[in-house]
Amino acid sequence: MKMLLVDDHAEVRTSVADFLEQLGHTVLHAADGAKALAACARERPDLILSDLRMPGMSGLDLLQALEQFDPPPPFALMTAFGDTQTAIEAMRLGAIDYLRKPIDVKDLHALVERIAAQVLHEHPAPAAPARKEADGLVVIGEPMRRLVELADRLHASDLPCLIEGETGSGKELFARRVHHGGDAAAGAGPFVAVNCAAIVAGLFESELFGYAPGAFTGAAAGGSGGKLSAAAGGTLFLDEIGDLPLDQQAKLLRLLEERLWYPVGSQKAVKLQARLVFATNAGLLERVRGGRFREDLYYRLKVGHLRLAPLRERREAIVPMALVFLERIRARHGRGFQKLSTAAAEMLTAYGWPGNVRQLLHLLEQASVAYDGAVLDVTHLRELQPDIAAATTQARGDAPMLDPTVAGLPKDGFDLDAWQRAVVAAALELNDGSPVRTADYLRISRKVLYTLRKRYGLHRPGSADQR
Repeated sequence: MKMLLVDDHAEVRTSVADFLEQLGHTVLHAADGAKALAACARERPDLILSDLRMPGMSGLDLLQALEQFDPPPPFALMTAFGDTQTAIEAMRLGAIDYLRKPIDVKDLHALVERIAAQVLHEHPAPAAPARKEADGLVVIGEPMRRLVELADRLHASDLPCLIEGETGSGKELFARRVHHGGDAAAGAGPFVAVNCAAIVAGLFESELFGYAPGAFTGAAAGGSGGKLSAAAGGTLFLDEIGDLPLDQQAKLLRLLEERLWYPVGSQKAVKLQARLVFATNAGLLERVRGGRFREDLYYRLKVGHLRLAPLRERREAIVPMALVFLERIRARHGRGFQKLSTAAAEMLTAYGWPGNVRQLLHLLEQASVAYDGAVLDVTHLRELQPDIAAATTQARGDAPMLDPTVAGLPKDGFDLDAWQRAVVAAALELNDGSPVRTADYLRISRKVLYTLRKRYGLHRPGSADQR
């Protein structure tokens, strides 16, 4: 993104710019409000970070002066004078955030990522913001990048790994990342996956540890090495570990502590030669508190811990991830959508995704098979996922509708333009002229609100351009 820093202290601009440039952003500098306005006219930045107290034009004055642009760029205030009243006034005038000096880089990073997601929604593009890994992972944002780095560090150790996440959140993809450490083409040995919930009661030991010849009735004459033997030199992935009974949990704990195991019916120990990765979609800590999962095993597994957030907690990643998936679908099938409409992007972002990443991928695959065209739109989404529109409406707050059938429409015609002007004017007055609150109240973007105000000559009470 392109950002404009406005501060009369060059050292402040330099320190903030250094951090933003490390994140890959382009940073412009302005020492006062007048130079900032000139830079805006010339460069049209995606975000303005401005000091409050500056010679001549203050940060609040600059914020109001930015109304001349269509639409005004997103604006955040930086100040050491952190009084609550100033913050309230800045937000009322349309600021999107308020950062106190000295700037906390975590707050700054969160603000920048939020604006980057908005820019991506308004200007859909190929999936350049997302890092696509050869193993299928799509890395978007700092939290995901840290998870991938941790998975790579776990690959370099022999520690057990626990991956927690809802169904469809990508647990097996991360298990495979721990297995090969980012080099999917390298020989990392076998990857053996076991669904613990699908193992028949009483067969856990023989399935996992194998069995000696004649160990039990019906045992194969030559015995069986079990999953641990099959995974030797590689990784054994035990999915849905939270479903194991307590007695089987005890056997796993012994395996982890002694790094030895015994085939059923044998007294000869076998050395553990596989990496162990565990996964669950259940809250293990809650199961520990309820007595359904061993506390000692839980903390033994948690030495290497990856928690995958559900997609609804990573809404900024939904659109870039969808664009990557569309690109992959086109490459695989030779057909499919190239991009999302703005309305479709908003609908995907607002939806709750109970099936997480897997559900998003399956929906896009369905759409690419069922429809032709370059742009995926809301009509495609509504037909394939009927609840997505209702969920979007609910996420917006179930806005009440004005029903024209209640009062009736005039028989001789109706001036829709005048009615819309009156509604926007009333909404501005109701929200004290705040563009942020008014846009939220009308369920429209600030850009649309600005266009309507400009069309109807509606200016904020007390602003310099009021007529």
